[in-house]
Amino acid sequence: MDSGIYLIKNILDDKVYIGSSINLKDRRYKHFWMLERGIHDNQHLQNSYNKFGEENFKFEILENCEYDLLVEKENYYIEKYKSIDSEFGFNLAKVTESRRNNLNEIVKKNLSKHNLNKNGNFNKFRLIEIETDKINEFDNLVDAANYLIDNGFSKGKKRSVRMKLSSSLRGVKLNNGHKGSIRKTCYKHKFEIIN
Repeated sequence: MDSGIYLIKNILDDKVYIGSSINLKDRRYKHFWMLERGIHDNQHLQNSYNKFGEENFKFEILENCEYDLLVEKENYYIEKYKSIDSEFGFNLAKVTESRRNNLNEIVKKNLSKHNLNKNGNFNKFRLIEIETDKINEFDNLVDAANYLIDNGFSKGKKRSVRMKLSSSLRGVKLNNGHKGSIRKTCYKHKFEIIN
């Protein structure tokens, strides 16, 4: 079974972060990948990692369990380890399905900011509405996609809108059935990279 509850522990002060995942191996990799790049969504854990270094943190599986028990079990271990008390841990609150989704949105934004810089050599971009010349600046694809969907410029799924925006900003040829073309506009907007 790949799903279950885990902790990340600072072995110097014994503070812990409790989490759950449907794929524990993947989750361990993602946590340490974000921590190493300084983009983890939990700022308390990130600050501790920055101060003490990876060698002073360990990842441990507390219990394997079925998907439908993850939230219940995670909250049990948060209480057991008192990890929402800053004296003992890094958790900000107990978990619910809605909070889990909100944190994922934060992670997506942080990753988007990091990847824009890493893969595209830019930090910000503008979307300029073609009909009104209204300018909006963004530092991540998540906010830009949400803006386009919320304001009726797209009815697509958020992930698809982000991918199309990313391709447009990077000048990637889109397959249009012939040789492909590079977009000059996207979702009724012109776009500009800000360095």
